[in-house]
Amino acid sequence: MDMHEYLGLMQDVFAVALVFVFPLIDLPAMQHLKRFSSTAARLALYRRSVLATSVFVIIALAIAPLDTLLIIARSHTDAPWLDRHSVISMAASALIALLFAWVLWPSIQCVFRKRIRKAYLEAYLASLVRFMLPVSRQERRWWVLLSLSGGIGEELLYRGFLLQYFRGQLIGGPGTGLIWAWVLSSLAFGLGHVYQGKRGVLETTTAGAVFGMLAILSGGLALPILMHILIDLRILLVYNPAQDDPQRAAPLISGFNPQVR
Repeated sequence: MDMHEYLGLMQDVFAVALVFVFPLIDLPAMQHLKRFSSTAARLALYRRSVLATSVFVIIALAIAPLDTLLIIARSHTDAPWLDRHSVISMAASALIALLFAWVLWPSIQCVFRKRIRKAYLEAYLASLVRFMLPVSRQERRWWVLLSLSGGIGEELLYRGFLLQYFRGQLIGGPGTGLIWAWVLSSLAFGLGHVYQGKRGVLETTTAGAVFGMLAILSGGLALPILMHILIDLRILLVYNPAQDDPQRAAPLISGFNPQVR
């Protein structure tokens, strides 16, 4: 086996690990947090997640060219329905812009209207993901790092490596073409959030499809990375129980059972 074949094999193994192993790394900690969540437990999860994502990104960069991961170039045969019909391309771009505006608008409102933030606090305290949301000041600092890690790392892994792997732009890969690669990488992104349950997998698969289409339309990962980071960081603007309701924040910090409402 020559170096070229060896590199292709490494990409094959890494793609399998990214789809089936990467989602399992945080799963035990997530299951524990669903039973008992505290500042200490959440910080441990944040640190583990940042470390795991960093390791996978380093491996991806070691076995695949950076420009191939960052640039999603397409030919006229990859998505003719986009390139031949400017109306469809413009409509897709406008729809994606509206989706991001809809997701980010509440966080913008919360900057100027504290009353709205308190309303969102109630919603997040009743949500299925409250077990992992940051409460203390230290958690909120780590959430920034987690958002950067997720935004940069997950885009490089799913919209960079995996999308390019599936479409055949790397040495390994089945060569499915751009659209099927977009679909498969979006499904893998949803699977990567299996800890959120069936609804969470469906929602993150949809989010992955939106990020993937943004990468295809813009020709690279710059915009998906930026939007991914902003969407993760928005939590800090809409959810701040330590400031908005210290009495209710105290048990969230010391420890609580998320299954008890």
